[in-house]
Amino acid sequence: YIDLSWDMGKGGGFPVNSMSVDAAMMFCRWMYQNTGVFYRLPTEAEWEYACRAGSKTNYFFGNDPALLGQYAWYKANSKEKYQRVGTKKPNAWGLHDMHGNVWEWCEDWYEPNSYPKQRQIDPTGAAMGKAKVQRGGGWSSDAKRCRSAARIGRDPSTYRGCYLGLRVVLAQSD
Repeated sequence: YIDLSWDMGKGGGFPVNSMSVDAAMMFCRWMYQNTGVFYRLPTEAEWEYACRAGSKTNYFFGNDPALLGQYAWYKANSKEKYQRVGTKKPNAWGLHDMHGNVWEWCEDWYEPNSYPKQRQIDPTGAAMGKAKVQRGGGWSSDAKRCRSAARIGRDPSTYRGCYLGLRVVLAQSD
């Protein structure tokens, strides 16, 4: 287990935030150089698979947005900005903050309305683009933006904000 939270001068445990996707990828390279273990950003499909944790509903806990406050920091219950990670209920696989707190960069390029309607196994996004995918919603998002399937795209090198962070994947060795 590697703690990827920032101290932020508040006692630790806050999500990494305000990173461009380029900075997030540099962080993954830095992790490899310092641990010898390969980390990367998740693909959009990997992110959603981890978020859903076997569910097929709007949120990993069901379809009722009135319950979201038990699982996420989002617009309706956020005190100010991002909050300490792991303070809300996790999904069935023990992952915290998959809904809300900070949006998370994904490896895929973003294309509006491109998410496949037919069932696929581990699909990949476009080979090129102008924006990278962000998933999960953030502390300033409404409940609709925190759904498991919600997605937006932002400029990968210049876009950053205190509502935008990352989650990394530990790549399997062959």
